[in-house]
Amino acid sequence: MASEKSAVQTMSPAGDKSIFRPEPNFARYIPGGYSPSRCMKLRGRAITFAILAFAGCAITFFGYDTAVMSQVNTNENYLHRMGVASGSDRDAAAIGGLVSLWFGGFAIGALIVGNIADSIGRLKTIQLGCIWGMLGAALLASAQNMTWLAFARVISGIGCGHLNTTVPVWTSEIADPHLRGAFVAVQFTLAMVGSAIAYWMEFGCVKTQSLSFAWRFPLGFQIVFLLFILAVAPFYPESPRHLAKIGNLEGARSVLTQCRIDTDENAIDAEMDEIVSAIRAEATSTSHSFYSMLFTKDKLHTRRRVLLGSGVQVMQKLTGIDFISVYAPNMFALSGFKGDKPALLAGGNWFGYIASLALSIYLADRVGRRKLMLIGCLLMGTVLIVGGVLSHETISHSDSNPSLATQYGSGVAAVLYIYTFIYGSTWLTTCWVYPTEVFPLASRSKGAALSTFAFSIAGGTINMIIPYLIQAISFWVFILFALINLAMLVPIYLFYVG
Repeated sequence: MASEKSAVQTMSPAGDKSIFRPEPNFARYIPGGYSPSRCMKLRGRAITFAILAFAGCAITFFGYDTAVMSQVNTNENYLHRMGVASGSDRDAAAIGGLVSLWFGGFAIGALIVGNIADSIGRLKTIQLGCIWGMLGAALLASAQNMTWLAFARVISGIGCGHLNTTVPVWTSEIADPHLRGAFVAVQFTLAMVGSAIAYWMEFGCVKTQSLSFAWRFPLGFQIVFLLFILAVAPFYPESPRHLAKIGNLEGARSVLTQCRIDTDENAIDAEMDEIVSAIRAEATSTSHSFYSMLFTKDKLHTRRRVLLGSGVQVMQKLTGIDFISVYAPNMFALSGFKGDKPALLAGGNWFGYIASLALSIYLADRVGRRKLMLIGCLLMGTVLIVGGVLSHETISHSDSNPSLATQYGSGVAAVLYIYTFIYGSTWLTTCWVYPTEVFPLASRSKGAALSTFAFSIAGGTINMIIPYLIQAISFWVFILFALINLAMLVPIYLFYVG
């Protein structure tokens, strides 16, 4: 204990007290958060697995929320209730708009997190996100018209934006440094599990329940994840970076000792020195606000880091993954299959998606982020060109030679499976790990928020136009995203490192 106090005193001389920022007074009125007496007593690998379970549940919710509209968009009761059942261009735009509003809320949630996560802590921020998410889920499940659903989608997005911005940052700050890449990869395996749960739950409801229940129940079921996260968060340790920033260096050191597999005193001291140095750099930096991060030069090159972190999130949406994951039944319909086959094929694709994450876990800390992005774009661009050609042949022979069209259609389905596997094993984890790594501790929370904001804007735009694209250009949507993937090789090669 004496050595611990000595280390703390060494790191916080009187002249350094100004670098710490105590929690604002209003933070004490927000229930929950971190308490040393309430925090679970697990240590080492045990607490590592507990953190993984908690973060995994939050990311499972993200995956569920991302995919929950995939079959809602084709539910006849939902389409009639929202007044978008005619199949016109206007209705296609409205369907895409309702999906995109979630991304607008997601962006708002990310910006809120950037402003409050450093003030009230990661755990309280996560809990506030749960409140937003539960309100949104309740409104979604009870929606009676398009306006109602539109507001509900925004509120639900705010909650998910809170969680998905804060949880990766909290994880990167609390997880053992040697496990961070694999840690995030495992979390996003669970995200795909969440998406698969949403998809198959909706399919089962359509086959066994009323059409109204089949879209309302899955939208409301999100509350189950959020209640669990809200209930257990107060029993977890806070980010040592946040504890140090508010001046609680002893608490930060205690959390590091609890959460590190290697509890060597020198290693803990070195990590504490790194954290305090980052806080000191933040205190002397000119980039304290979103505006200054974007428009002011500083010695940490914050503006360039923002462009890199945000750029990778925009590019991951431009790979075209949403036109398969969110509108999967529509895309498999381009394979020429009828009836339940497009929905079944789309549901089966989630299993390949989940399996791809096993490869991602292996590659995450071995190949490097930049190489994975380059390999992913090259392979996805290639297979999408093949998919476009096969889809064209499927449509061309659908009337004259149905048997041959079926064979080509099987090829299209195979391409969609291969494409999803490539994306999952290369881009899915990279685009979320990179923004947490490219920013130093001094600006990580706000940097991750800006990156998530970019993800939201790109996702909202892409999802708004995809229904129209599928309806307007048919199989050419494959070629369009293939060319975008190949074009992205240039900026990735020129500007990204690691």
